Amino acid sequence: MNTVDLHAAIVPGEGAAGFQLGVHLTQARSIFARAVRWDSAHGALREAVAQCDGWLQAPAASYGDRQGASFYYQRGAVELHFNDQGMLATIALFKGYAGALFGKVRIGDELAAVTGFCDVIFDEDEDMHYPKDSAITGLAFGAEFEPLARAPSQRIFGIYIFSQPAAA
Repeated sequence: MNTVDLHAAIVPGEGAAGFQLGVHLTQARSIFARAVRWDSAHGALREAVAQCDGWLQAPAASYGDRQGASFYYQRGAVELHFNDQGMLATIALFKGYAGALFGKVRIGDELAAVTGFCDVIFDEDEDMHYPKDSAITGLAFGAEFEPLARAPSQRIFGIYIFSQPAAA
């Protein structure tokens, strides 16, 4: 895990962009050595991400309900979110990421393309689309904030890969 791969396959519950979920921040520290550190005194995080071509680091708990550090790459094409134990918990992929999910589904494709692999359900509380009743876990999609049936031509703006909580 020494470089970012904007063309790497997207593997639900496992990884993307050359990163594996569950790795500790210390294993990726060299990648982030030159990361610009964001400070809210210098403007909104969203604006800083949109202007940064390299890595941008946002400290723990500086944005939303995140518990650990977050890193943004290439104007937000890749986001890495670490939990409070320093483990990579979520990889979020957006415009600029060229890798594919299932070898076929990419950022900008219609969400309906996912139904060739699994049905999706819209979670109104989280404004996310998830695989429905599927063996596919650790995967979510950002698209329009309504069910696929009501907006069948909606496009994927984000693909989220996350680790599943350990079974009790």
